[in-house]
Amino acid sequence: MDMIETLSKSSLFIGLSPDEIKSSFEYLDKNYRGNYFTKKYFPNDYIAIEGYVCENLGIIMDGEIEVQRELPSGKFLTITGFKSGDVFAESIIFSKKNVYPSTIVSITQSEVLFISKTGLLKLMSKNEKLFENFARILSERIHLLSDRVTTLSLDTTRKKIANLLIKEYKKTSSLNVELPYGREKMAQMLNVTRPSLSRELTNMKDEGLIDYYKSKFTILDLNSLEDCLL
Repeated sequence: MDMIETLSKSSLFIGLSPDEIKSSFEYLDKNYRGNYFTKKYFPNDYIAIEGYVCENLGIIMDGEIEVQRELPSGKFLTITGFKSGDVFAESIIFSKKNVYPSTIVSITQSEVLFISKTGLLKLMSKNEKLFENFARILSERIHLLSDRVTTLSLDTTRKKIANLLIKEYKKTSSLNVELPYGREKMAQMLNVTRPSLSRELTNMKDEGLIDYYKSKFTILDLNSLEDCLL
């Protein structure tokens, strides 16, 4: 899959035709050469390190990456994950304090397209749709961070599980929820230990609140699950 085909499916370039995307980068090559480049990473390679200056917007061309925060204990808390087509550093690149607040790690073999602030500004000034997409990505990221803060602020493992399942239920209005990750990642996302998560899931199942098999959950008593948050 070539660069243009991949970008046409990315959140930043969605709605632009392959010809429009190609024309945009030809414009950069002709007038602002050197304002974008691609880089490949192996699993566990660092893409960015907390505290380092952010000079480029990143677009994942292939693979999966994670945003992680190191805890005082030396363990890492997974903030969020991104896959092919996703964008990162959009909220940092134009900030006055443009340093990475977290570490970004490649989980699989991956390839990232980096676009400089100058290059991004030139692309957005040339295409209004690109600017609209960028604004939408920023807005969605704010909502994502808000949800994350809410989860981390809850004081018990049960509340965190209930909040997660109710949030997923609201997306589809289905009592059957399938999470795109396993128990270890779920524990990291909720900022709890794996044993604590497993113990509370068992308790909630025994009490008839939920049922589950691996990453598939069924909400058996929605009202009681909501009461867990009170």
